[in-house]
Amino acid sequence: MSQDSDALYCHFHPDRIALERCEVCGKPLCAYCLYYTEDGQRLCVEHAAEARELGVQVDEPSIYADQLISAQVGADRKQKRSWRDADSTLYKGNSTDLTALVALVIGAVTLASFCGGGCCVPIVGLGLSVLGLVNARKAYDPSRTRKLSVVGLLISGVFVLIIVGLLLLYGVMFATFFQSARYWPTWAALTPTPTATPYGSPPPAFTPPTPVQPRG
Repeated sequence: MSQDSDALYCHFHPDRIALERCEVCGKPLCAYCLYYTEDGQRLCVEHAAEARELGVQVDEPSIYADQLISAQVGADRKQKRSWRDADSTLYKGNSTDLTALVALVIGAVTLASFCGGGCCVPIVGLGLSVLGLVNARKAYDPSRTRKLSVVGLLISGVFVLIIVGLLLLYGVMFATFFQSARYWPTWAALTPTPTATPYGSPPPAFTPPTPVQPRG
């Protein structure tokens, strides 16, 4: 990302916005490199040392930490926002754009659920949450992006765990079912086998009972 050519950067810290210039050499200085004399003159570290050699009282930057450091942080944040505003790769929009985006997401989720892909939605949400959390530093508002990614990660993670738990439960149920099916009697064992009887065969011959002889 290129720096704004109109902004001044510290001579000793090129990544920080300069708040003042040294009144002797004109070097731009950030709050961490800015020295003040007792009469309010602003100096760099080199000329501050020379002033001390001449007997001038020079205050360290840490003395003004409460005012200057906060000003430095504010200037750096303002500069970063200007960089993000100038970045054409970032998505920019207002509440109307956000409403349309939410409507698109809801429509896509509904379509996926109707087509049987509802179980994949939490997995996609989990992946996108991880991606957003990893790349949060590149976002327009990194802090907000991290919070949203963490919330999405927790919600999607819970549903992914539920889906995995249900799949494991179904797997155990099917394994138990097929295991117990081995010991069931087959239909062949339950169905009696009919014996063939020839048609037209004569009935068995009648055999008269044997008469009982009287005693005596």
